[in-house]
Amino acid sequence: MSCITSFFGYDILPDYQDKLVHLRRIAVLADTLKAGYFPARIYFVMNQGTGYAMPVFYPDLFLYVPAFLYIAGIPLGMAYDIYVIIINALTGLIAYFCLKGFLGGEKINAAVMSFVYTLSVYRLTDVYIRDAAGEYTAMAFLPLVVYGFYRIYALNPGKEKGGENNGEDDREKNCRKGNLSDEIKAGLPLGIGMALLLSSHILTTFMSCAFLAVLALVLFRRTFTKKVLIRLVSAALICIMLSAYFLVPFVDYMLADEYLVSASSETMRGFYPGISDLFELIPGGSGSGIVYELRMPTQIGVAVTVILAVWIIYFLIACAVLVIKGEYAKFKSERMITGIILSAMCLVMLFISSRYFPWEAIESKGGLVARLMCSVQFSWRYIGPATAVSVFLGAVLLSQMSEVTRKRARIFGILILILAVVPSVMLQKRACEENRHVVISAGEEIGIVSDELYFPVSWNRDAEYNGIPASSEGTEVISYDVDRYRWKVNVSNTGSTDGCVLLPIVFYKGYESVTDDGMELNTLQSVDGRVMIMIPSGYSGNFTLKYTEPGYWRLSEIISLISIAFVCMMLSAGDCRIYIGGKKNKSIDNGIE
Repeated sequence: MSCITSFFGYDILPDYQDKLVHLRRIAVLADTLKAGYFPARIYFVMNQGTGYAMPVFYPDLFLYVPAFLYIAGIPLGMAYDIYVIIINALTGLIAYFCLKGFLGGEKINAAVMSFVYTLSVYRLTDVYIRDAAGEYTAMAFLPLVVYGFYRIYALNPGKEKGGENNGEDDREKNCRKGNLSDEIKAGLPLGIGMALLLSSHILTTFMSCAFLAVLALVLFRRTFTKKVLIRLVSAALICIMLSAYFLVPFVDYMLADEYLVSASSETMRGFYPGISDLFELIPGGSGSGIVYELRMPTQIGVAVTVILAVWIIYFLIACAVLVIKGEYAKFKSERMITGIILSAMCLVMLFISSRYFPWEAIESKGGLVARLMCSVQFSWRYIGPATAVSVFLGAVLLSQMSEVTRKRARIFGILILILAVVPSVMLQKRACEENRHVVISAGEEIGIVSDELYFPVSWNRDAEYNGIPASSEGTEVISYDVDRYRWKVNVSNTGSTDGCVLLPIVFYKGYESVTDDGMELNTLQSVDGRVMIMIPSGYSGNFTLKYTEPGYWRLSEIISLISIAFVCMMLSAGDCRIYIGGKKNKSIDNGIE
């Protein structure tokens, strides 16, 4: 049901949105891989052949799947649609297993809420209207982050209630006894989830980190305990080690130069949704633009709206009942605390995404706060994490209803399913009808161009270099050849001083020039951002310019591979059900006394 558009509207092309960008990324990634560069760090054919270091700044790990499909001969548009179908399936599966672990093994309730998440309006807007490949890929892993953070705090070592087992197995009791390896494993879901987020979309990772940090401070009494700190630190280290292949080049480039993305990070774009935009029952807006007059759907969806409304009603009634009965201790039950935290996080995220948050005041003041807050570009990005949190809140509701009466839980579950299906079908139907249709089978059909965010600020974007080398006075380029994006240039410097050759390539760290006899030439950045090779006085001969990853980049890739093997070993060592899925417990309250 989440793939209706992929099957019946595979050729839609929303205007002003990102589908062309990601089709180009897939095409140029395939081109880079075929040229022998793995992993791809520079898209050499992008930007009219001047090269673009997009992979260093914008993770493309998961795009290797459609890129390899394209290399194998599958048309570009079809390769993209296969990727969408894979991500839809992955989203449902990850959400199901995380919700199942969160509920202590309740399969039906987990299935219902994973269904709601996969068909959520904002996620499908990302997939079929915005075509925001990085963001909807990241949304597949958000449930793992939520569940991982919950497990770190819920697996609280201590005395078992009344000396009973409470449905725990020996593995969980070992964790309660404080076994260090088990404490490290307790941080695995969060560490893996954050690493997968970072490999998908940096801004979603940033938003998640910010909220988890705030929540950790709110829960400071539990955060600053030995057990929880070990788990949080282990999760952070696991994330860093798994993501070393991306983090090291990213940090290296950010320290090496200044880029246009930094200059634009203090400016918000698009519109800010209001209450009617967030809680609209029927998907509204248009898929043809991000400006307000042609706004896209920005509602959280009627299913999520109902979950929030029912939880608020339930919470108020529960508070009244507990006060009347004088059972104040139950305010501290895990279910109540978890529900309060999830609902508060969801509502705060929706508030931040709206026009009621002081975005304009923050932007006008500038400075560090503006750079941090406005780097998300669009306020409505926060609807994605809010949706992920809301389905866990819905799982709490379903679990509570199931304990009272299964019939009530089933009725509510069916209602939620219907409310998830109808808007999702309507949204996909409108996406197929309102957008133009075009079949794209090859990268050449869309042109290999780029955006401008990751250019060095020195790059002269308006200059016409005609794809040929230039040289300083006294230095002559006799001939040149380009093979697999390696430039071989025959040059002669008859002057009395050092000269230079300017190649029509954007300068990024990693380019190096070597003569035929093995002499390394200084390779610098020119004032207009091109690659500049210094030619010694009196030199005549050939030099080769090529792009080579620094050795410590390769080391970071090895570290990530070793970390993957380590994580797999940890997951396969013994019974890890309590970390990645759990088994059915007597109650959701078993996690914390």
